[in-house]
This record gives sequence, structure tokens and C-alpha cells, in this order.
Amino acid sequence: MSNSFINWMKSFLGVGQTTVNMTATAISTEQQLAIEIFAIHTAINLIASSISKCEFKTYAKGVEVKGETYYQWNIQPNLNQNSSQFLQELITKLLFNNEVLVLPIGDQLIIADSFFQEEFAIKENIFSNITKGTLTFQKVYNMSDVYYYKLGNTDIRALLSALVAGYNKLLNMSINKYKRSGGRKGILDIDSTASNDKKFQEKLDTLMNQRFKRYFEAENAVLPLDKGFKYDEKNGEGSKKSTSEIADIAIITKEIFERVAQAFKIPPALLRGDIADIGATTGNYLTFCVDPLVDMIGEENNRKSYGKAAFLAGNYMKVDTTTIQHISLFNISESFDKLVASGGYSIDELRVKAGDVALNMDFSKKHWMTKNYQDIENLEGPVKGGEI
Repeated sequence: MSNSFINWMKSFLGVGQTTVNMTATAISTEQQLAIEIFAIHTAINLIASSISKCEFKTYAKGVEVKGETYYQWNIQPNLNQNSSQFLQELITKLLFNNEVLVLPIGDQLIIADSFFQEEFAIKENIFSNITKGTLTFQKVYNMSDVYYYKLGNTDIRALLSALVAGYNKLLNMSINKYKRSGGRKGILDIDSTASNDKKFQEKLDTLMNQRFKRYFEAENAVLPLDKGFKYDEKNGEGSKKSTSEIADIAIITKEIFERVAQAFKIPPALLRGDIADIGATTGNYLTFCVDPLVDMIGEENNRKSYGKAAFLAGNYMKVDTTTIQHISLFNISESFDKLVASGGYSIDELRVKAGDVALNMDFSKKHWMTKNYQDIENLEGPVKGGEI
């Protein structure tokens, strides 16, 4: 109990018997619930976890290969992280800060904690004062020396926090209203005998911070009072919990999650955890949220790791997002058959996409096509109906 509050109480009470309404808010200070932080963390964790499941495929002259670059992005980017940890950190910092810087140090990729960028119009930007943990890099890096990922010119998270702040205030008002509707209330009478006592402040402090606290927290308790203090419990119909406050909290929480989902282009149902029509919801999530992010990452990697000449010669990196979705063999058996029969994919290619290993046999590497898919001009004899 602060002295300022005690002084206010004494000035309010004055001389003679006075009645003071006591509520739970006078006993302790409740922290405000920052629901937007929880919603933003939920959204970012969802996106980061999804992209960490992607496969960074590498190609040489149009043929898929697995070399140093593949191992670096899919297995071990640096000595202290595996690829999943690295990508989760990268996406989290990208979405929180609207930008992220990755330094190629030897055969390692290091995500910077902070940096300063000096921008130019017609020449390369430069990066300095780069830190990672307790280490500060003294070197000044050109744009061509680093991987720099940026979402856009607007800090979505900052704008989102400002937007959601209003919802957050409404939510805290609803929570406080709910607490008050079911809280224990009473009236504390303090007469002049107690207020004129030299130890009044000490007694009041002990009563408010210790005795009342134990009394309200205990299931069954007796409250000892000094001379001049009288407490009268006031519990009635008004103290019962109301379903309207609970409904208000649920509605506002849902609105906050929908605004956050909208900002990150996540289907609101997916962020809330609804499983109805999960197939279509996941498809929209991959198309409008994940694909633009991995396309931006892939473009930056291609221009920095390969360059124009190598890229045009068929040497490039492609981020495969099909690995995000869980595939059940029993659910895709019919589609598997159609893809093989139409010649679109070989057996090995589909086995890999289904999460299995390639057979690496001559027949499994071939592309097959049934006669149902022949060119109509190559069919023998005229096309007729009925039996021949």
C-alpha cells in the first residue's frame, strides 16, 4: 500500500465515522491482458513453423541436385542451428521487424540481431554495425555480400498493434467488468477512534495488505479487526457472474484474432484452430500467405547465390511448399495413379512427394502413359462407337 494512497484515504475519511467501499481492485493491481501480443505470436509461429517444413531444392542445368547449398539450407545452415531452427528464427524476425539480414560467413549462414543500413539510389546499399549475440562485426558489407529480406515499406506489426489497441482496451474493460460482477464486496467502517490513533497508518496498512488479502483468498476465514474498524460483507445478486461478460470477452478476442489473421493473410478459421473445411482453408493459407514469402526468399537467394548468367543457364534454387501439408497415402492413391498414368510424374518423383524414398530403378524413373492419353491423331483406325 503506497503512502500516497494512505494519505488520500486519511484526507477522504476526515474526522468522525466514515464509510469506504472496498473492492478487489483496492486490494491488488491487476495486469492488463495484452491479447494482441498473443495473437501476433500465434500467427507468426504458425507461418514460421510452416515455412520451416519447406524443402529448398537446388538445380544445375535444369536437373535437381543435392550439393553444398542444398545441405546448407535443408540440414545445417550454421554450427549452432539446424535448418528448422534457422528458418523459424529468420521468418520470426522478418515478420516482427519487417526485415532480416543474413550474413554468409564461410560456409555458415548467420542471422543478424541488429544492423544499420545506408541506402543509395544507384549503387549498392551498405550494412554496418551488425551484431549477433555479443559479437559485433567490424566489416562493412555491400548488398551483394548478404541476404537481405524485406516485406515492404510498411511495418505491418506496428500498424496492427495500433489497430488492435482499441480492441485490447475493450477486452480489458470486459474482463474487469466480469471480475467485478463476481467479486467479493464489503463496507469498511473507520470511526474517529481509529483514525486519530498514532498507529493508524500502520494498522490500516496491515489490514489492507495482509489481513484482507488472506481473508479474500481463503475458502473459510475469520477477519480480526482492531478497535475502530468494522467490516460488513455485501454479497448479493449483483455479485453473480453474468454470461454477457463472458460473451463480450469471446467476441472481442475473436475480432482481434481476425484482424491479426487479416494482416498476415492467414484464413481466420485456421488461426483460431477451426477444422471445418480445412482443405480449402489450408489452400488459401498456402496461396496468399506462405507462397509470397517463400517466393521473395527464393528470389533473393537466386540473385545472390547464383546470379543472372547461372540462373539463365538453369542453375537456381526453388522453395517447395508442397512439403508443408501432411499426405496420407490412402487419400492420394487415386490421384497417384492418375499422375503416373498421364505421364506427368515418374513413380520415384511421386514417392518422394509422398514422403517415401525413391526406388531408383529403371522403371521407376521412367514416365508412363496409358493408351487413354494418346494423341487422337495417332490412334489406329477410325474412331467409331459400338463394337467392331
